[in-house]
Amino acid sequence: MKKKHAKINPSKLEELVISARIIGDESVAEAAETDSVNSFPEKALAKLRSSKLLTAGIPKKYGGHNLGLVPGTNLAMLTILKNIGRGNLVMGRVLEGHINAQILINQFGSEKQKKIFAADAFAGKLFGVWNTQAEDGTFLSKIGKGIYQLNGSKTFATGTDYVTRPIVTAARKDGSWQMSVVLLDKVTAKSDSSWWDPMGMKSSRSFKITFVNAYIPKTSLLGLAGDYYRQPGFSGGAIRFAAVQLGAAEQLLNETKKYLKSLNRTDDPFQKMRLGQMAIAVESGNQWLTAAAARLDRYMKQPAKSEGESFIIYAHMMRTAIEQICTLVMNLCQKCVGARGLNKPYHFERIIRDLSTYLRQPAPDAVLADVGAHILQSDTSAGEIWNLNFNK
Repeated sequence: MKKKHAKINPSKLEELVISARIIGDESVAEAAETDSVNSFPEKALAKLRSSKLLTAGIPKKYGGHNLGLVPGTNLAMLTILKNIGRGNLVMGRVLEGHINAQILINQFGSEKQKKIFAADAFAGKLFGVWNTQAEDGTFLSKIGKGIYQLNGSKTFATGTDYVTRPIVTAARKDGSWQMSVVLLDKVTAKSDSSWWDPMGMKSSRSFKITFVNAYIPKTSLLGLAGDYYRQPGFSGGAIRFAAVQLGAAEQLLNETKKYLKSLNRTDDPFQKMRLGQMAIAVESGNQWLTAAAARLDRYMKQPAKSEGESFIIYAHMMRTAIEQICTLVMNLCQKCVGARGLNKPYHFERIIRDLSTYLRQPAPDAVLADVGAHILQSDTSAGEIWNLNFNK
């Protein structure tokens, strides 16, 4: 018997995609204005709220649109992330973290938690996922019946001072890893902005956050210990940040085209050749995005172990391909615009810095090795390994 899924509204999804495209187009100027560790793209955030993009990933029964939660919504989700990333990679990263949190709450939260956190999102609360840490990482201690305390630090806490409902992972006494939705407006936490002085993504405010005896009620514990790393969600989530990155590659192509036309350099055969290469690269990225969404849809419809493993490998392939595409587009862009184009007020220099920083995701070599291992272990011919047969 096939599993039933919530109905989706294609017209509403298309409306959200269009809203994201408009916001992305309008965010380019603000991205330049807020290119500082002391800034944040507040105008873009306000537009995400008013367009209901921050509540789209909430279950329909609580007022959302099931974005990223049911089959048939994943292409819209990835396209939205790409469109926001095209205008401002920082805001794309912030939105990706917010959507990631909503997916985790839907997957592991109780009905009561889903209702509470949906209401928080509709009230304008910004969510995120803070997992990275150094040697002084977070730990969770039980101090009473249903009462816990959170201590220790997280690094790369994107959206510091703006994210008020982060999902924070922490070690329990037995060494297991527990998620908590921390109510930052009700606990003690210290931010260290001096930790964040990067080449790019400056206004993402990915500071170091230290929790000091932060009160965590049992109702804030999300899922069971170890759920955060449950597959295929943990590795498969890479398709979301890859979509944001692809948006920046698209923007570099758009900006390069505009730049060459403004200088009347459109007849140069070498410039035409580079633009052709960039266009092919970006189009291949969009095909990867579409295929990854289809893979995730298939797994949601048929959540078998084999389908999950296949989706993970495909996510590895997609994030690797997008990294290569973005690197190629950046190199070709710089050849097209030269030293003059890398000056302000042109956007090339900032986008390249932001994208170069954002591309540095963990374990790139390991995920590529996993792809190779999968190919070696498969008895299926190369042309059939990734063939989707939706009639199964």
